[in-house]
Amino acid sequence: MRVKTLLVVAALFVFTSLGATAAFASPNLVNNGSFETGDFTGWNVSSGSLEEVVTGPFSVYSGAEDGVWYSVWGNVGSDGSISQTISDVAGQHYTFSFWFASVGDDPSDFSASWNSDVLFSQTDPNTGVTWTEFTFAVVGTGSDTITFSGRDDPAWMALDNISVTASGGGTTPEPSSLLLLGSGVLAMGGVIRRKLRG
Repeated sequence: MRVKTLLVVAALFVFTSLGATAAFASPNLVNNGSFETGDFTGWNVSSGSLEEVVTGPFSVYSGAEDGVWYSVWGNVGSDGSISQTISDVAGQHYTFSFWFASVGDDPSDFSASWNSDVLFSQTDPNTGVTWTEFTFAVVGTGSDTITFSGRDDPAWMALDNISVTASGGGTTPEPSSLLLLGSGVLAMGGVIRRKLRG
């Protein structure tokens, strides 16, 4: 009876840990990444920029990708930018992602950077008006800055749902590690059960 109880407890531990890892292992490190404050709270906005935070239909865009607010970009003549410095774990692997929409206006350009590394850069970008996710693997240094720059002289581009979350290869426990641990506990329970019978 005790062995069965041990096996049940071990199984519950494994599945509870897997659920907890999936739910809590990777919080978004970006403050106000979906602009749900209705403004650029948490972001440094370059002087004279024509970025705005809007809700609902705007220009050719029907609404936000996440939540109800999103940013639109209409800088003329030169790029405007927003940036945010985040605290993270040095050596930890992260996933940096954002959702972007544009129509290929000429002239326009848009870029995204992790510190001084430009990860995304396009001239006259065109997603066909639809929200498109862009995702990049990055490594934390302890303090990292994400920057978005762009211009759209004749109209507007849109940006929403920016995130930086921990991914594999770092200090966050992976579900596969917990599964391996649980398998070991179950195997040990089987060995104990056989010894008790023998």
